Amino acid sequence: MRSTFAGLQLGLRALQAHQMGLSVTGHNIANANTEGYSRQRITLVPSNPYTAPSFNRPRTPGQMGTGVEVAEIKRVRDEFIEMQLRMESQTTGQWQVLMDGYEQIEMIFNEPSDTGISSSLTAFWKSWQQLSLTPADLAARAVVRQTGALLADGISHTYTQLHRYREEIDGAIGVKVNRINYLAQQIADLNKQIVAVTVSGDHPNDLLDARDLLVKELAQITNIQAVTDEELQIHISVSGSSLVQGSHVSTLALRAEPQGFRIVWEGTNDVAAVFNGGELKGLFQLRDEILRDGYMTELDRLAEALIAKVNEVHSQGYGYDADESDPDARYPDGINFFADVSSGKWAQDIRLSDQILGEDGLKHIAAGLEGESGERVPGNGDNALAIASLLQEDRVASLNGSIPDFLSSLIASLGVDSQEAQRMLANQTILMEHLERRQEAVSGVALDEEMGNLIRFQHAYNAAARLITALDETLSTVIERMGIVGR
Repeated sequence: MRSTFAGLQLGLRALQAHQMGLSVTGHNIANANTEGYSRQRITLVPSNPYTAPSFNRPRTPGQMGTGVEVAEIKRVRDEFIEMQLRMESQTTGQWQVLMDGYEQIEMIFNEPSDTGISSSLTAFWKSWQQLSLTPADLAARAVVRQTGALLADGISHTYTQLHRYREEIDGAIGVKVNRINYLAQQIADLNKQIVAVTVSGDHPNDLLDARDLLVKELAQITNIQAVTDEELQIHISVSGSSLVQGSHVSTLALRAEPQGFRIVWEGTNDVAAVFNGGELKGLFQLRDEILRDGYMTELDRLAEALIAKVNEVHSQGYGYDADESDPDARYPDGINFFADVSSGKWAQDIRLSDQILGEDGLKHIAAGLEGESGERVPGNGDNALAIASLLQEDRVASLNGSIPDFLSSLIASLGVDSQEAQRMLANQTILMEHLERRQEAVSGVALDEEMGNLIRFQHAYNAAARLITALDETLSTVIERMGIVGR
């Protein structure tokens, strides 16, 4: 038959189980606002029943229960939602970088405004138009030189700002690479701790939450593929190349090149790392495709066409009051308005020619144009009018349109690209919020629910204590009062 004290052991198991329930509930309440925390719950199962031994059948009607025990403490997590969050974090991180980048580029171009390139180009065109009316007016010539210098400075300054921003992006890439290496090492260290707990048969819930938070941040930086093994280790790869394999980490390194940083896998003879998503993808896209091959190249095309076309027309005219009968009024032909750019960096090095900037530079401005018979008439402004027409109306073959139209198209495309990035980020934000709400519904701590569990476990604990009290009173009767009669 069962031991007289078996009931006490049954009550003790109940006390321990429901005390554990109270502890887990308290842990959930304490971490209600902890980022990345997944609520935990205990699984209660009946402990092994007791069967009284006998030759033919048990002496009792059946197996006697021995109480309750805690089978496991597990966190509540939806792995499918977790996987979706990682995938969408990559896209969100990429569009966030692109949106911020387009905003910065818009600030650099500063269009439309009174200080942008468009405004300077319009002022330059109007100055030539005015000069065509009063070619002998030195003040009008001074306006042409001043507006030309401002236009050149505006283009050069814009290009320089874009170049500096590109260098800043290189620095941001370096920061992201260091962060990836740090997160990978932290995940590998947690893998080691998780395995140590898992092999002992326990559930490392808080360690898993800490690791998932790191993996989520890593997924926002770059595209990752994550696989969890039977020991709960997570193995992470980037575009098919292993980053974290258990407790081993493959480190990323930076290599400086003329066009900017390149990321390689350390110890692999500089094998390039490929990034197909996340913030790093956005940074590379912004640095190389949008800036270098996009707006900086287009600004170079604009500057090259402007220099070539203005110089071509300007060199055909003659300067201030050119009169062949007066040697003192003769100025050399074929003078360029803009300086030649031998470096090939048109937008960066655009400036006025030395002759135009010199002491007699105003008189070198070729506003006049020879007649059909080759005569040069003082006060002729036909060449200034030709330059004004070039700037406003003439089609430039290299730009597939006029210079102002090309600039307007460039600014318009910037606005469209920026709006597209904002729209895509807004859509991704809505999707991320939806997934986070779904995850919160599964894994988040609901205080109302936890308070209900608290009361439930409290009453169960009190009932178990009352059971032990009742058994104590029963044993007291058996031990202290039975056998007194007849003494």
